[in-house]
Amino acid sequence: MYVFQSAGQLSIEEFHVPFGGKLDPGNRWVVLANVIPWEPLENRYAPLFSAKTGAPAKPFRMAFGALYIQQRLGITDRETVELITESPYLQFFIGLSGFQYLRPFDPSMMVHFRKRIGPDLIKVCNDMTKANGIAMIQELLASSQEAEIEAEQRELEAIETELGVRPSTLEPGSNWGTLILDATCVPDDIPYPVDLRLLNEAREVTETIIDALFKQLQDQINRKPRCNRDKARNLFLAIIKKKKPKRAEIREAKRFQLNEIKRNLNAIDRMIHCGAVLLALGTQLYRKLLVTSELHRQQQEMYDMDSRRVDNRIVNLSKPHVRPIVRGKAGKKTEFGAKISISDDNGFVEVDRISWDNYNEANDLIERAERYKEERGYYPARICADAIYMTVANKKFCEDHGIRLSGRARKKETAEAEVQSTEQQELFKSDLRKRSVIEGRIGTSKRKYGLDRIMTKLVATSRTVIGMAFFVMNAEKVLRFLRLLFAFFVFVYIVITCLFVPERRAALLGAY
Repeated sequence: MYVFQSAGQLSIEEFHVPFGGKLDPGNRWVVLANVIPWEPLENRYAPLFSAKTGAPAKPFRMAFGALYIQQRLGITDRETVELITESPYLQFFIGLSGFQYLRPFDPSMMVHFRKRIGPDLIKVCNDMTKANGIAMIQELLASSQEAEIEAEQRELEAIETELGVRPSTLEPGSNWGTLILDATCVPDDIPYPVDLRLLNEAREVTETIIDALFKQLQDQINRKPRCNRDKARNLFLAIIKKKKPKRAEIREAKRFQLNEIKRNLNAIDRMIHCGAVLLALGTQLYRKLLVTSELHRQQQEMYDMDSRRVDNRIVNLSKPHVRPIVRGKAGKKTEFGAKISISDDNGFVEVDRISWDNYNEANDLIERAERYKEERGYYPARICADAIYMTVANKKFCEDHGIRLSGRARKKETAEAEVQSTEQQELFKSDLRKRSVIEGRIGTSKRKYGLDRIMTKLVATSRTVIGMAFFVMNAEKVLRFLRLLFAFFVFVYIVITCLFVPERRAALLGAY
């Protein structure tokens, strides 16, 4: 059940502080709370719940605000709740009416927040927040038109261009803007998938299941199915501790582990026929049993074929959706995590595609350009992309719609490339420098916003974490411009005061 908490957005003056004083209106969390349009987003969040049945859910501002705080600061679920409990600014940001000493929610609720707020809702939040932030900045820019100073006016026009605001002097429907495309892999928090380690873990899972099912059948069977636990464990340790074990030794250890898993799975089947109930194992253990069965099939197939490749290969029992992504990067030829396609839309980054299976990102260019037109009413003037996007279909699409597709040609096409003029070469170099911006966005998302290692285990929660990282990046961009404008207005105020008010000028000079 969902209950709307208030009819209006809480202001900083209404926030109650029991120990006296007031909160700083210029604090980053206060400014950000005014940028995000909470009420329209809450109206989209409420239909996820029943109107009458169930316990009242936490409001959208509390759920989304907690996820934002966690992603921005790079902390755990428990640490997020502790920081919110200690800070009045964070409590104001998540929508509380006053400071309280009790925890607003349990840390386990963070998992439910990530499940409920998926990538689709985050995209809506991103679009609304971006539009609201640009509207606030334009309002501040309009109020600054009274100060007729050419240098400042040029700076303000540059800010509008950086925000992706189309100049009014252009013809309606003409192409405008820059779209930068790229793809990367966000690694999951899993150990390197050594086959022998995976088989040993799967064997231990089946032994745990046998122990749990035997407790249900103690009155029907007198003896627990035999498992060579100690022998299998010792053989695994003997191989894994060697610095360079021989290939024959590894293959023999795999064969032993495969036989143990097969015997354990057969024993589980016999116990089920005797009356054991798998539902009593719990969701997590039952899920691991299904994953173990498929893992045994894949590993047995690779063992029989003496191969190291199989379709839809499982590399982790806790995260069976993770697949090897061959990227060919320096130092990391293969990564294990989600592959994402992102686009820089005039300074704002969006996630276009998330997949744990490898794919060709060149197929996303046409769809992204069409969505650009649906949102704005015109195509971008140029698309900067890597060499993999330079396909025949993409080039033809861009040529038909008057889009300049800029990027290095593929190796096969380099020899056939026409000789370019000096102006074309300079334009090409300028576009390459522009494309490097998205590389910086990727690096920032991994170093600062937690995409270098995804800690969540479910597909839905991992998608939420990836989407939140880029939402935080876009929100921080809006905040930077708001602070820049604030500093600019302070500068203009000081200049005007010194020029036209002698008493204020004398006071300011006396202060220094």
